[in-house]
Amino acid sequence: MSDKAEVNLSGVKQSKGVWLVKVPKYLSQQWGKATDVGKIIIGKYVRFSLSAELSAMQSAVGEKDGSLQIPRDHPFTMHPVGGQTMAVFSQSSTAWGLENDIRLRC
Repeated sequence: MSDKAEVNLSGVKQSKGVWLVKVPKYLSQQWGKATDVGKIIIGKYVRFSLSAELSAMQSAVGEKDGSLQIPRDHPFTMHPVGGQTMAVFSQSSTAWGLENDIRLRC
């Protein structure tokens, strides 16, 4: 968080949608270590399929016996963004900070 720089994204892939996704803690911990964590499958329903390597891992995330059964498929629940207030936050070791608001423009 200490290395902050201005990033101008105006005009960059504006036709693309943005998906904000909340992921389980064990998955977010693995994203920093792995190059391929799985695939998003878009069909009638949207779901995330975790890679076989990560679904086989054992973790001690909040489990008393030290093991955690990790599901392979994670369904996405889609919500319309109209009328919602969204923001981007950052976190350092001492504080939280509001970086920016997210607005939907049609």
